[in-house]
Amino acid sequence: MNRKGKLYLLPSPLASFDSQRWSAESVAMEVPAAALSLYASLEYFIVESEKSALRLLSRFKNAHSMAALRLAVFDEHAKAAEIAGLLDPLEEGQDGGILSEAGLPCVADPGGLLVFHAHRRGIEVIPVSGPSSLMLALSASGLDAQRFMFLGYLPGDNRDREKALRRIGPECLRDGMTRLFIETPYRNDKLLMDCALCLPDNLNLCVAADIGGPRMSIWTKEVSQLRKLAQDPSSFPKIGKVPAVFVIGGAAEIKPRNTI
Repeated sequence: MNRKGKLYLLPSPLASFDSQRWSAESVAMEVPAAALSLYASLEYFIVESEKSALRLLSRFKNAHSMAALRLAVFDEHAKAAEIAGLLDPLEEGQDGGILSEAGLPCVADPGGLLVFHAHRRGIEVIPVSGPSSLMLALSASGLDAQRFMFLGYLPGDNRDREKALRRIGPECLRDGMTRLFIETPYRNDKLLMDCALCLPDNLNLCVAADIGGPRMSIWTKEVSQLRKLAQDPSSFPKIGKVPAVFVIGGAAEIKPRNTI
């Protein structure tokens, strides 16, 4: 029986990739050496964006390696029927890597479906350590990180989003579980205002924006404070069109560890 290839889940820099700003040295400060080595050695990558992947990989491959490079795109517009063809090179023994636009793949992006089918086909899946915007936001929030839930994207429709926040807030107070969610960058500021107007006063909200980038901003405020600021739009915080993670919950507490 022929050896099947391995599927590596590769981290990438969190901040939006900019060919003028990123260098091999700056990427290496954020991404572990094991991932950099695989950037250089692998020839087959399944990517969310071909343009971003080429910019990133070109920092770690020579001209010969770039000529041998093969990229396959699997993004939010991909169809499930395409998965078989994407995994065929691994069935034939070639190692490959999944690269998302930012951070760890398969969380809040379509790569998870590829991994599911890789497991079903007996392909070994190897996650490689790297930056996660969700975990970094949670750790920097000062909110309770003993139990947490990632909600992905909230509804895009204004009324449905407001209804979701009015439901999520009281649930968070009842069960004490911190919630994390994200938004398309151009709707960040609208979501922030909705949070101020729809969440309970005694909840805390953290916004972690452009983590690892030049416009990084991480702050935590009580919703009651944000609601007061919302009365004067000029004093209300602005996030801008950068990747952001929203975290709501209670303050972190010292809790005894469970023992077995």
